Amino acid sequence: MRTLDLLDENQSVTKTILLLAWPTITEQILLTFVNYIDTAMVGSLGAVATASISINSSTIWLVNGLLSSIAVGFGVLVAKNIGAKNYKRSSLAANQGLFASLILGLIIFLIMLYVGPKLPYLLKADSSIVKDSQNYIKWITLAFIFQSLMIMSSGIFRAAGNTKTPFIVNIVNNLINVVLNYFLIFPSKEISFFGTNFILKRADLGVEGAAIATFISIAISQIILLILLIRDKRYKVDIKIINPFKMNKNINKNAFLLALPNAFERISLTVGQIFLTAIVASLGTKALAAHYLAIQAESITYMPTFGFATAATTLVAQALGGNKKELAKKYARNSLIMGTLTMSVAGIFLYLFSSSLVGFFTFDNQVISLGSKLLRIVAICEPFFGLSMMVFGILRGSGDTKRPFFISIIGMWIVRLPLAFYLVNYSNYGLNGAWFAMTLDLIVRGLVSLYIFKKGKFFDRKSLI
Repeated sequence: MRTLDLLDENQSVTKTILLLAWPTITEQILLTFVNYIDTAMVGSLGAVATASISINSSTIWLVNGLLSSIAVGFGVLVAKNIGAKNYKRSSLAANQGLFASLILGLIIFLIMLYVGPKLPYLLKADSSIVKDSQNYIKWITLAFIFQSLMIMSSGIFRAAGNTKTPFIVNIVNNLINVVLNYFLIFPSKEISFFGTNFILKRADLGVEGAAIATFISIAISQIILLILLIRDKRYKVDIKIINPFKMNKNINKNAFLLALPNAFERISLTVGQIFLTAIVASLGTKALAAHYLAIQAESITYMPTFGFATAATTLVAQALGGNKKELAKKYARNSLIMGTLTMSVAGIFLYLFSSSLVGFFTFDNQVISLGSKLLRIVAICEPFFGLSMMVFGILRGSGDTKRPFFISIIGMWIVRLPLAFYLVNYSNYGLNGAWFAMTLDLIVRGLVSLYIFKKGKFFDRKSLI
């Protein structure tokens, strides 16, 4: 696999962005597609099964957000030191990042062992989904240790300019997950093979089977990623087996200065999502299932833009680390245009195929009707959502993780939640009201992000390496 010099100013900026972004875009689309299949498999069991996963979803997003935040902190340091050609320090940052992610994964695992079983009661879930939701979160809790390391390992590869390895490993992860879902979720059945009938043995574990499949696939994938990270020396990152975890105060301090605002951003968003889930849950199981499935369906629209945002973070970080500010600006501008245009096209797709997208997950006509209306509401704001995603990625690459946090706080806590609470409880809009509030939130974030980008002062900030 040929390495790509991200700081070669003779290369086409657009071509470099695409070369770095396409594996992440493809990876995220495949990941979303498999998530679609996963959700559809559980959805075929009925609205109760779907709701039992939905009630845990915001908490899982919170945990994954924290894990991603620490990966952002160390990833920016890895990228900037590679840009500065300080390969010893980029390797040290990568080693420290893996150790920090292991510790964080273990801490979250211990916390969730206690909190997980209480979630359905804390969120006032219907009694019909309590048992399934507890069985689901039990196995996802165990997966968090491996998930923490997997997010960090993938982040290190991407920061070094290698987006293909995480892409390939995630394909393996997805294939394992789908196959295990088939054998763990559903009951045994009789099948015919060349005229011979026999019983195909399956576990019939329902929702719990989906969680077990997720745990096993993540564990296997992380082991593969770690082996590749240790063996591959082409990307200026050297992972040490012997004495890898000697603490470096300066690197850890800088990484956490970058990670903490991002972590607070993720916490504020996800706690807000938990409150929003609680607001929606008061409308009943059908509304909760429609809300969850609409979110799942919408996720396909921002996966390409996520790829461009990830590429922008790496490119801007390496360019600024190499003292090439004008190149960083070119990467930022072109990435912003590409990511926002992609999101705009995805919004049109979301509006036109809303019923089909929700219908992929469930046969419940009431849930499909509710969910498709939600997608048509949120489709309007997709270009603004794309703007905020791209600007956030660019800001993180520059080492500015504070402004995405403040923008997210304004959107979630000043716009979305108060308006959603009012529209759900004191108007006739019901579930649609919650999504009207979400749409306004994303429009506000996009406009504020565009204003900050046009000012461009973040390119001049002092860099942490």
